[in-house]
Amino acid sequence: MGRFRLIDWMDNAPAPARASAVPALVRSYVHGDLTPEAREVIEAALTLIADDPSPDVRRALAEALSIHETAPRHLIVALSQDLPAVAEPIFRRSPCLIDSELTAAVALGTPSIVKAIAGRPWISFEVADAIAAEGDRDAVLAMLANPGADLDGEAFAAIAGRLGADGDVREALFSRRDLPLAVRQSLISALGEKLGRFLVGRAWIAPKRAGVVLREACDKATVFLAGSADEAELSALVEHLRSSGQLTTALLIRSMCEGHIRFLEAALARLSGLPATRVYALLMDGRAGALRALFTRAGLPERSHAAFLAALEVWRDLDYDGREGDKPRYGRRMIERILTRYQEFAPGEVDDLLAMLRRLAAESARTAAREMMAARREGRCALRSEPR
Repeated sequence: MGRFRLIDWMDNAPAPARASAVPALVRSYVHGDLTPEAREVIEAALTLIADDPSPDVRRALAEALSIHETAPRHLIVALSQDLPAVAEPIFRRSPCLIDSELTAAVALGTPSIVKAIAGRPWISFEVADAIAAEGDRDAVLAMLANPGADLDGEAFAAIAGRLGADGDVREALFSRRDLPLAVRQSLISALGEKLGRFLVGRAWIAPKRAGVVLREACDKATVFLAGSADEAELSALVEHLRSSGQLTTALLIRSMCEGHIRFLEAALARLSGLPATRVYALLMDGRAGALRALFTRAGLPERSHAAFLAALEVWRDLDYDGREGDKPRYGRRMIERILTRYQEFAPGEVDDLLAMLRRLAAESARTAAREMMAARREGRCALRSEPR
């Protein structure tokens, strides 16, 4: 059937037949070797199809045009403003739409339209920020699963703040390798608070005890995250902890007891206002008086200074032994020596810091024992698997 006969036939054909003929007409317009007059006639015919009374026919037109960069601009605009069922293919993949049109559709469109945008082959930072700020759960999940979505820290923080309590959204966030550490830590903290309310609500643990246990668990996770951070991530994490009230003395002592000098350096630099290089030099070689002045400037309580001084003395003296599984052994030796030194600094004094150090020592001993037994079991399994 010739192009013009096809156009004449579509005037009287039933809706399903008209819909099935649309792709051929679009291919003819996009790929055909047409004279200017013929192209004008086919474009006019496509424009009439965009006004077809049948949504199925208009949807077929949207599907056919959505993959072409050379689609007539006025048709893309008209179809994008049609019923959601018609507009979805345009928003899902048309390269003719610009970011301002996509962000406007996020703000004004139906949930199905926003989800369609979230599944586009590529989403700019601007569009991703809009979906993060206004998209519903399904749209956000679609965007997080989309490898073509460019998300920045602002988008991740917005999603975590709005929808972080949703288990599926939280899991999708955690699965993203580009999730900033500060956002990851905020999710862990929020999850801990939620768990605490659940345990207290069931009367499975006393409220004050729940606060201590969950705070220490969150601190442990935070120190673990800090151990894998680069310089920029570490600075952002420290600022997040400071602004959210989580950059506590207890957290800094835990980080020092586990040998994370970079985290302590970043935190003290932020709290004291001194350059990080100056702080690091003091931590490496500074005398007790200079270190106490640094701790005071950073706002650390005076009664905690002895714990930090003890930790730094041990850290300067103690090295990894290089053996497999040395990290838990190192941590255990570190904390045990810090506990001994701290008691020498403050003989006979029983306080909450001493109690925390004792808990850390018990925790590190259990961790070292578990690591050692796991390594032994793996070694036995390896021996059994070797051919005789």
